[in-house]
Amino acid sequence: MAKKLKSIITQDLEHCYFCGAPYPQIHHIFNGAMKKKSEKYGLIIPLCMNHHTGAEGVHTVRGKMQVTKEFGQTMFELYYPELDFLKIFGKNYKGD
Repeated sequence: MAKKLKSIITQDLEHCYFCGAPYPQIHHIFNGAMKKKSEKYGLIIPLCMNHHTGAEGVHTVRGKMQVTKEFGQTMFELYYPELDFLKIFGKNYKGD
């Protein structure tokens, strides 16, 4: 049985977070080695192919990934004020 993913950013995982297109892909805000932590803490957003890996995608447009990670860190800190983001994810993405 597949694990049910939850997001602290949106309740609607069926439509692109940016444009509302149906049948999105799930984007892990912190990917690679941090993918499981993104799932654990709900740091995922649904993105259509264009906003995920396409011409306007977070994996394509320079700087868009950084903005997404800054937003993810902010949401984590709001949702989990008792936890230390830096200790869990190993980096401050907000640059402050």
